[in-house]
Parts: sequence; C-alpha cells; structure tokens
Amino acid sequence: MESYGRQHLLRLFSYTTRYFWLLLIPLARSFYSLSFEIDALRVWLRGAWLDLLVLAAIICFAWIRWLSVWFSFDDEKIVLKKGIYVYSEDTVYYSNITTLSIKQGFLYRLLGACTVYIATNAGVFDRADVTITMRRADADRFYSAVKGSREKSLNYSISPNKLRLILFSLLFSSALSGVLIIVALLLETGEVFDRQIEARILLDTLTEAVNRVAIYLPPIISLIIIVLVGAWAMSFINNLFIYWGFVLTKCSDSLYVKSGLFARNRHIMLRSKINYIDIKQSFLSKVFNVSSLHVSCSGYGTKSRNETSVVLPITTRKEVNGAIKEVFPEYPHPKVEIKSDPRCYGGFYLLPIVFAILPAAGFALSYYFLPDWYVVVYPAVAITMIPAIWLALCNTLSMFITGLGMSGDCLTMRYSKMFTFHTIVAPKERIAKVVIRQSPFQRIGGACSVIIYTNSDSASRHYIYGLRLDRALAFFERNGFDLYYSENPR
Repeated sequence: MESYGRQHLLRLFSYTTRYFWLLLIPLARSFYSLSFEIDALRVWLRGAWLDLLVLAAIICFAWIRWLSVWFSFDDEKIVLKKGIYVYSEDTVYYSNITTLSIKQGFLYRLLGACTVYIATNAGVFDRADVTITMRRADADRFYSAVKGSREKSLNYSISPNKLRLILFSLLFSSALSGVLIIVALLLETGEVFDRQIEARILLDTLTEAVNRVAIYLPPIISLIIIVLVGAWAMSFINNLFIYWGFVLTKCSDSLYVKSGLFARNRHIMLRSKINYIDIKQSFLSKVFNVSSLHVSCSGYGTKSRNETSVVLPITTRKEVNGAIKEVFPEYPHPKVEIKSDPRCYGGFYLLPIVFAILPAAGFALSYYFLPDWYVVVYPAVAITMIPAIWLALCNTLSMFITGLGMSGDCLTMRYSKMFTFHTIVAPKERIAKVVIRQSPFQRIGGACSVIIYTNSDSASRHYIYGLRLDRALAFFERNGFDLYYSENPR
C-alpha cells in the first residue's frame, strides 16, 4: 500500500534563517513591556512594523519551501518530490539503500517528529542522499517497509551489559571527547542563536564556576580543573545517553542498530556494503583490554551529523571478538605479520616533540617579554604539555603494535591516530589504493610508510608508519596488491 505525506511542521523552522530567532527576542520583549493604555498596541506596531514585515516574509518563504516538498513510499521504493515552479522527483529503491537512519532527538520525540536519512553508494562526501523530517507514524511505516524488503531470518542479537556500560563509560570517558561534544553542541545551537550569545553564556558560566572554586584554589588552576572535569563529565553523560538501550541485530543481509535514552535512533545497514570493521581503543582501554567495535558503511556514523560508527559500545575485548565471530564470520581474527622496524622508533616521537616545543617556546617568549606574568603563564604551559606527554605514551605503545597482516582475503592494519588505536580488518576488494612512501630519513635506514585507502563515502586513509621497505614490498607482492611508490614524504 502506497503512503503519501508532507514533512513534519518542525521542518518549517529549518527553512528559516538562523537569525529568525533574534528578531523574535526584541519583539517579544517590547510587547511584554506594553502598558495598559488604549494606544499602547498602536504605538508598538508603529515602532515594530518593519521587524514584523521581515518576520512575516521569512515565515512566508519558509512555508512555501515546506509546501514544495512531499513524499510517497510503498513496499519497494520511496519517491521525494520537490518544487512548485521547477519540479524534481527523486526515486530511491530499497535495494539500493546502504544505510537508513531514523533519528529522534528529545524535542522531536516530544513533538512526534523524526529525521530520516537515506544513504546509497551514490552519495557525495559525507552527506545523506535524502534527508526528510517525517511524522513519527510515517517514519515507523517507512522503517517497516524497508525492513520488510530485507531478508527476515534472525541470526544474532546482542545488547551490552548496562552495569558494564556505566562502569566503562565512567572509567574511559575522554576529556578530549567531551570538548569535541561541547563544540558540536555550540555549533548545533548556532543554527538558532548568534555566536556572541553563545560566547557570553559560556563565559558567564565558566566565570561563575571559577569564582566558586577559586575560594580553595588559584583561579588558573580552578579554570583548568573545571574545564577538564566538565569535558570528562560531558563525555560520560553523552556515552550513556547515546548507547543506553543499545541493541545490535544481525539478519542474513542486514544489520539493525537501536540506541538512545532520551533521543531514539534506528539504523538499517546492508551488510554487503560494509567496507571494513574497526576495533577502537584509547590508551587506557588498551591497557585494560576493553574496546568498541565500529564499521565503515556509507551513511552510518557520518561526521556531518556528529555520529559515531559504533556497532558495539565499549566492552571487554572477549565480547567484541565474540560479536565479530557472530556478526562478521567472513572476517578472520586480526593477525599481524610485519611490524614497525626498531630503527624507525624515533619517528614516533616527532609529533609529541612538536606539541611540547610550541608551548615551551611560547613560555620562553612570554617570560622574556612579560616576566610579571610568570605566575599565570607557568601553570598554563604545564597543562598544555599534558597532551604532548600523553601522545608520547600512546606512540610508545604504538611502536610495538603497528603493523600489517593478511588472513585469507582480508587485510589487517594496526596503527594509532593521535590518541586512538585502530585495528582495521578490510576485505581485499575494499582496498582502493596502496601507496608506499619514503622520507629522506627513511631512505637512509631502508624504511617506509604505507598509506592504504579503503572504499568509503568520505576520505578513508590508514597510515602505517615505520615498516621495513623490503618487507613491505614483499608482503604486498606476495598478496597480489598493486602498489603506488613515491619518494615524496608528504
């Protein structure tokens, strides 16, 4: 049975300019301050008529855009129709959908709305091919229609232990992740509020918190502690809200993911379109042998929507390995054959040294030109050294695990990227290009760096540093890879 509908009325607000809300604030304030005199309303209209006219024009144009979009779907396809004067029609068959995502934030949940993202391999960069704001009832019917078009045999389902999820989120939440979440929230609110308003609210909040803590500690130390603790707490809360109620279900041709406490998210992925799996760990989680499982699939975990590509939240490595055997039986257990050469170990410390030199140089300059600021600058520089020290620890561990391996038709890549450790297992058919590069220093020692590009809807580049050149060449030749060799280290 075919269903027709328009988008939810909430979509109307996304068609307005973000400064639309700034017009409402002075209008509401001036209206609230009206006296009870007979001519008060007329006086207010005389002063606010231009603002009201602009507001009406914005709403009118948004209403026209909302009216110009409607959709229909049946058991095989969805059709999105746009335009009043210039008409266009997009048809997506369910068999071509690599990922269907239905997201329902807290506000959308209260108002009965959902945002539907449809991705196919025809997408460009990191955006969905089709984005629609549907009523909850329409989204549920559409989800059931896509699900009904897939094979229905249930093979495996897993839901992480909630107590373990709380414990691991508490122990392994990252302050850096919290900072990124705060930045993402500020960017999201930027669709409604002006940047100056955001900055004022943030600065006022920090100032109040610092003033309270500064009773016991110096102000600069108080600020640093509050930022770090606040970022860590944000990361912890975000992990719980996103992954609470997480359920992964595998059918013969698809993966189904449900998650969220206040916000509810549902995803359907076509298993044949998954490019690779990624076992991610931080330094602490690697030490304690816990990890999370991610996948690369077009439309899932897109950066433009501030999503993660997780299919199993942080849990024990044993449980991750069990999930891989059940959900991805075609992927072998990761095995490394060649590792970084000891003569290249010094290169792992290049970036930490740069991160350490910059604040040290800044401190030296400030001490020379502003000696009276020593008390303030010294703690700040000491704190900025922490990421460099932490990165040095991560890279020290990375020296002993970085490498490549081949099992059957799957390539294993182990490496670290900043503070995150990756174990990638990718079918050979998903490898787009292999590049071997040598810097001048690497040529002296006979070493190289291997850059592997995998299929993805956005740039997916895996950098394996410090391998022996002869071993790397023999490895790829033995396993039938075509190589691109460059002496350009960039």
